[in-house]
Amino acid sequence: MIETTQELICNLYKHCKMTTCHSFRVGNDLSGFGRYLGIENQEFLFILGALHDIGKLEIPQQLLNKKERLTKLEYEEIMHHTVYGAQIVQNIPQFPSEFSDVILFHHENFDGSGYYGKKGKSIPLLSRIIRIIDSYDTMLYGRIYQNPKDPYQIIQEIKSLSDIHYDKDLALSYTNFLETKARQLLP
Repeated sequence: MIETTQELICNLYKHCKMTTCHSFRVGNDLSGFGRYLGIENQEFLFILGALHDIGKLEIPQQLLNKKERLTKLEYEEIMHHTVYGAQIVQNIPQFPSEFSDVILFHHENFDGSGYYGKKGKSIPLLSRIIRIIDSYDTMLYGRIYQNPKDPYQIIQEIKSLSDIHYDKDLALSYTNFLETKARQLLP
């Protein structure tokens, strides 16, 4: 599983370095937050987090690197990265079967307003977790088209979107996790 993951990540790096860096950070945070929640197998969580955007391999580079606002058609193409990612991991026997659903639904919103309209606890647990971590990382590091935000501002935004974009209990746990990590860095 590790060799296959490395190969996929190398291909993603050649295709879009920014997505690869983001994916590693999401994998790292998913592993750490999973440990905080008592979820076992950090290697599994890291790999899943690192592969959550692997479907972007199928999205044209010029679209991933576009600095201007996306058109509706371009946005719809970007949305397909979840389907492409689910298909990629589904076709690799080394990956657990749950990977494909987690990747497919990682942009679902808790209130049902996400990509496919899944709602609440019908969204896989790990998809709900990745939804929060993915958003946090995107806001913290920014995108070509979006400036980074201050960590405090991000935490407030995550809290304000609880029960809308994010599972409220998981969002609270994640913000507590971030605050715990920050305290550990203080002398």
